[in-house]
Amino acid sequence: MKKVILGIFIFFIFCTSFAFAQSPQEIYRKANLNYENEDYQQAISYYEMLIEIDKVSPEVFYNLGNSYFKLKRVGKAILNYERAKRLEPRDRDISLNLKLAKGMMVDKIDLPQRGFILDMILFLYDRMNVNELTILVWVFYLAIMILLMFSIFIVSKRKTFLYTVGMLSVFLILFVIFLFSKINSENFVKKAIVISQKVDVRSGPKEDYLLQFTLHEGAEIYVVEERQSWYEISLSKDLRGWLPKDAVEII
Repeated sequence: MKKVILGIFIFFIFCTSFAFAQSPQEIYRKANLNYENEDYQQAISYYEMLIEIDKVSPEVFYNLGNSYFKLKRVGKAILNYERAKRLEPRDRDISLNLKLAKGMMVDKIDLPQRGFILDMILFLYDRMNVNELTILVWVFYLAIMILLMFSIFIVSKRKTFLYTVGMLSVFLILFVIFLFSKINSENFVKKAIVISQKVDVRSGPKEDYLLQFTLHEGAEIYVVEERQSWYEISLSKDLRGWLPKDAVEII
């Protein structure tokens, strides 16, 4: 038994040393080369190696999603496209491939539509990530502070400065709301993707609880509660239940 444990430990050390012996650029190059040679499984192992050493980027998640898509593993493809879109929300290729992957889903869940007016209001929110919104908030804040300083020293233009400050303040408040909403949705609201081909959702966190409904690979759910090896999940007000943790992965 001790020899087996020692062997596993040595193997783990070897794999870890092998990963760190290669630069992230070299690992990424090998991943892309394997993808081009249609060795998608090997490409996946290299892309996931980059994620394990915290070398994440929209390109890594996007290419990883493409690799899973080529292997027809829809759930993992959608998961990584979503992660890529979170980092680069305006990328058209990511959005297009995400739409293609979702078109292969078994479950067609009709989510409430926001409507044209709300889509217009949230146009920038949908197309900016947390870092970009943070920069935008600081730019508006500094602009307001500078204009207030000018209004103190340039009395003849004070009304113009204060009027401009009022207009900028409205935008600042809007972008602050966007920023906190984005932070909340990405860090405190647990959204997950079903990665198993099929999973039964039950009324409680055990296999002997009543079957509520069944979800298939690629379905998007919200994690409400965690209990040992189970998640309580929600799709809408009426669709809730429990499923095994290993059937889903948090975005």
